[in-house]
Amino acid sequence: MVDPRKQSCMPDTVGAGDYQAVPLHEINNRNSNSTTKTTSCCSHPPPEKENALCYGHGYIIPVFILFVLVLIVLLLPWETMNGRTTAEENQPVEMPLPCQLQLVETIPIGLSYMHDSPKFLSTFEAWQLLLTKAKSTIDIAAPYWTLRGVDFNDSSTHPGERLFQRLLSNGDPGKPKLRIRIALNKSLESEWHADARIFGNYGAAQVVAVKLANEGALHTKLWIVDGQHFYLGTANMDWRSLTQVKELGVLAQNCPQLTRDLSKIFRAYWQLGSSEQDTTMPYHWPWLYRSNYNLRHPMLIRINKNYTMRAYISSAPPPLTASGRTHDLDAILDCINTAVEFVNIAVMDYYPLIVNGARPEFWPPIDNALRKAAVERGVSVKLLISWWKHSDPNEDNYLRSLQDLSTLNQQVDIQIRRFIVPSDEQQLRIPFGRVNHNAYMVTERIAYIGTSNWSGEYFTHSAGVGLVLAEVDFENDTQHTLRTDVFNVFARDWHSPFALPLKHNLHL
Repeated sequence: MVDPRKQSCMPDTVGAGDYQAVPLHEINNRNSNSTTKTTSCCSHPPPEKENALCYGHGYIIPVFILFVLVLIVLLLPWETMNGRTTAEENQPVEMPLPCQLQLVETIPIGLSYMHDSPKFLSTFEAWQLLLTKAKSTIDIAAPYWTLRGVDFNDSSTHPGERLFQRLLSNGDPGKPKLRIRIALNKSLESEWHADARIFGNYGAAQVVAVKLANEGALHTKLWIVDGQHFYLGTANMDWRSLTQVKELGVLAQNCPQLTRDLSKIFRAYWQLGSSEQDTTMPYHWPWLYRSNYNLRHPMLIRINKNYTMRAYISSAPPPLTASGRTHDLDAILDCINTAVEFVNIAVMDYYPLIVNGARPEFWPPIDNALRKAAVERGVSVKLLISWWKHSDPNEDNYLRSLQDLSTLNQQVDIQIRRFIVPSDEQQLRIPFGRVNHNAYMVTERIAYIGTSNWSGEYFTHSAGVGLVLAEVDFENDTQHTLRTDVFNVFARDWHSPFALPLKHNLHL
């Protein structure tokens, strides 16, 4: 077999990474034996005079390599910079993906606005529409299931009961079945799960209960249908969310790319609920759960064939957020930090605290961002916070602390109002009803629609999701978008007789 080193006529050396010391006896042998043959690039053993010239050729290749390396080092930064610019210029323009989006609301019975106020599809109508569209699969995440009015005798329970019967009919024998999967919160008492257990026992749905570590809860409200349509918002699978509690969400139809990205979050819930150990959570979520769309790389969508927006789905808590997904808190902070003119927020609860532990823990990220926006950038901040039977009066202390910054400087504009859903004596007896349960924010460029209250534990321990929509042509004030719909909802509520200025000792 021919030695390849002789074929290439290269010096018999070891690799650069394999340097070895030459034994001393070999050096002595070489010096004492002048007839030792050496491998050379010369075809015949040269005379001693020519030998130095032949050996001199051995320096040409290393010197040439060194020259090339120096040239690369000098020219690489310039080439990289210009090459990157050229590559970006040559990249195809991203085409917006089709998506039908619309706001949906629950306006509680007895709450009336002016005749010219904005109106949207009801939550009940949206869920009925999703059931009608479903061809093969429905995935629903919700903390609890109380669609039937077993705890209250009133006609306002009827929409929830109709929805319950329609879902239950999926278990009827001899009927083509949908694959319905339900993920609910395991930590709640059993009576809050009665409807879901009936679905499971009747064969209408598969049900898993999700328990998170550190007293966390599944707080997401989410429907995913056929990988094409979804609902995301504040409405629970509760009859009150259809008639007695003010809710806001978004309905997406024929929106496969955004729906498939959202379905990865439900897949994580299902994985946790199906696990034998309650709090088992991967240290790193597998690639299957990874999102390609986030704060830095949003999805470009063409909404209702009319206008284009950038969109992405955020989630909480961080351990439940797979690679590539933006944390829910980071999404909210970015909306605030990028606001130039205003930040309008409507949530049920607002605390700069983590309150689910043995002792409250100060948690100021959102509060600090709002103060910074108002003081340093002159952004107008408005908060519409709910007040109902279960509100904690201590919340006012933190709200007043935030609003009081407005008195320090006329350029600082922070206003806070409490939203009270009107109730008669009968309605006041409804347990956990008659409250504004919204969770959204809107700026001059971005709309955020979420599922969680705004206190620390909802971002650090509990499972929730948010949808962020940013306008592409946000300098066009005349364009009607979903962001302007959210803005109009806030303006309607802010200027309504149900929004009262923040004051001491507010009682129902």
